[in-house]
Amino acid sequence: MRVTVLMYHMIDTPVTPEERRFCRSPENFRNDMQIIHEAGYRVISMKTLLEAIKNKDQHLSKAVVITFDDGLACNYENALPVLEEFGYTASVFVVTSYIGGYNDFSRNYGFSRRRMLTVNQIKALKKAGVDIGSHTVHHLALGKTATQVTIDEILKSKCMLEDILACEVPHFAYPFGSWNPAVREIVMNANYTGACSTMPWPNRLDTDPFLLRRSEIKGQDNSAQFRLKLRFATNTMPPVAEARQLARGFLEKMKVIPPKRFY
Repeated sequence: MRVTVLMYHMIDTPVTPEERRFCRSPENFRNDMQIIHEAGYRVISMKTLLEAIKNKDQHLSKAVVITFDDGLACNYENALPVLEEFGYTASVFVVTSYIGGYNDFSRNYGFSRRRMLTVNQIKALKKAGVDIGSHTVHHLALGKTATQVTIDEILKSKCMLEDILACEVPHFAYPFGSWNPAVREIVMNANYTGACSTMPWPNRLDTDPFLLRRSEIKGQDNSAQFRLKLRFATNTMPPVAEARQLARGFLEKMKVIPPKRFY
């Protein structure tokens, strides 16, 4: 089994320089979906991926999962029409305290003021076959957050979404990709079935379902870079950061350097 999980944030035009990495234009997003279609990939749901890992399904190959972090309104306004055009499903991970409001959690990073998904838009996404997952209440870096606050962020966001949708919300994504073993255990004990990290590489049968791998699609990626990310599931292309990660892993294994404790 080899499944690439793509990570998007905003499907819109960047307003500030800081947003360029996280804003994929609607035109480029549609081109991404066209490339997936022409390359013969099967777009599957997060649930299908997790079931394949659980059941050790070796036959799932050339498959891709599409995800969006944060829950910006542009996921509904700009991404959903394209997904529906191609008949693709996706997962949207929502920061629940900002539902119906604005992206105040990202303003300190130089982002422009953008509208978040409303309750009605979340319901419409779900009705359209899009999976809705949790991305905490306040978009905190959980690997650096006090235990009780972490528990509240993970549990309350799940409950808020379940109240809106009147159904189970089984999937989670770590804000900033920040986690540690204690955070992973809290997510697992909160009755989620899986969680997404921001670590690259394809998902295989031995992938931890609470640390699913994802490839970040950046606003400035061209078509050739997207094709390579689709195939190799890296965050950068050329994969400079990934090469460093592999080198570090080798040095840790050889006990030349101490292991990295937190992500």
